[in-house]
Amino acid sequence: VMKPALLLCFLLLAVPAHGRLGETTEQIEARYGKSIETTRPKCPATVAEMYEKNGFRIMVGFYEAKSYYEEFQKIDPEKPNSFLEITETERNWLLKANEQYRLSPLGSTMVTAEDGTQHEEWRYVSYDRQAEAIYGLKVFAIRSLRVEKQKEADEKKRLEENLKEF
Repeated sequence: VMKPALLLCFLLLAVPAHGRLGETTEQIEARYGKSIETTRPKCPATVAEMYEKNGFRIMVGFYEAKSYYEEFQKIDPEKPNSFLEITETERNWLLKANEQYRLSPLGSTMVTAEDGTQHEEWRYVSYDRQAEAIYGLKVFAIRSLRVEKQKEADEKKRLEENLKEF
């Protein structure tokens, strides 16, 4: 007889993972609920919304009405304005949620924060180099690299058009 917890694990593994990056506001709201706050976006995103779900605070940045990045922070239940470390298991689940990118770990490095303190930072990159993720200072951020690549291509095309005039 299979134990219920084991059965649940098998069922979760059988559910296909769908990528989150590139989703519309409506798709993000279906996943996380209504935004609790509009916040300042990180470039090149033009809009950023804050959500809370299952003990996580999630900031989603949108560019051209599609999610460009998602940042996860694990809320400390004892101190709701503080955050806990996101475990390796939790990071792996978040990576699997963006399976379309097949993110793989590059390892960790020590980096110096703005206040001079040292901390470990974990980096992940997709095999197709279209997305990356970074975990450090209790923030797990995953972002699409397609926007930057498209902007570079558009800028190159614009420069080429300008040079045709000479």
